[in-house]
Formats: sequence, structure tokens, C-alpha cells
Amino acid sequence: MLAVVVVLVAAGVTDYYVSRNGPPGSDHSQCSDPDSISSHVYNSYRLNIVKSCITASGTVDNVLQEADGDYHVRLALDSQYINLTNSANDQYQYGDLVVEIICALPITQSDAVSACQGYTNNITIPSVNDHITVTGPYILDTDHYNWAEIHPVYTLTIS
Repeated sequence: MLAVVVVLVAAGVTDYYVSRNGPPGSDHSQCSDPDSISSHVYNSYRLNIVKSCITASGTVDNVLQEADGDYHVRLALDSQYINLTNSANDQYQYGDLVVEIICALPITQSDAVSACQGYTNNITIPSVNDHITVTGPYILDTDHYNWAEIHPVYTLTIS
């Protein structure tokens, strides 16, 4: 009987902690979308939201310029965030988390043009080997094998 009570109390404390502090990888103080960046994601139906907002950090492996006007940043995650990637990230993104900084480049992909109208990117673009911390929605990209991403980036700091 005592063991059951201890387990129930432990479960209650865990539930309380998660409900008050969010799941690992989150920081509610930075989880806002002040510039309504999310409203400028083109064809947003392709992004399956897993968590509305998380924060993660790591080292930039690559920065690619995309036709949709986004920077596609491959982030080698710090050890405490390695659970954020999946087998599609392993197979198609060298094990890195994809981080998308949207509407930051000239757009040559026709279906992405309208999404960026009225939005000016203010997110810093990192360089390869920069250590960064990023915040934004944690999603699975259904157009790309369901690999995991932070898309779009709400905040990015270089440390």
C-alpha cells in the first residue's frame, strides 16, 4: 500500500512539474511569436506541429539557401536535445535538426511568394560552426519524410 502511495505522489509531482514548467526543451519566457512569423509559413498544412514552442541549442553544421526564401539550417544538437531528431533526420539531414528561418531571401518558388508579403525577417542568420540557441514550433515536415524541424524560428541567439 505504501509503495502505491509513493508512486502516485511521485506521478503527481511529475505531472505538476511538467504542467508548470513544460516538457524538456521548452522555455515559456521565449515562446511567443511577436511578429506573427508563423502566419508567413507557406503551405503550413505540410507542417505537423508536435509542440507549439520549444528551445534547443547546438552547433551549426550547414546553412542552405532555399528557393522558398528560407534559410535551411542544419543544427547538430547539444547532448540534452538529441532526442529531438528522428530517423528521417538521420537519413536525410546527417542526424541534424532542421531549423528554418523564413522569408529571409529572394523567393523564386512561386507558391511561397504570397506567404512572405508584408513580412521582413529580423532573425540573425548564423554561420557554420556558430553555437546557437533557437526557439520556435517543433514540427514534422510531411513534405520531407517527416523529419523534425523548428519551423519557423521565433528567436535565435549566437553564443
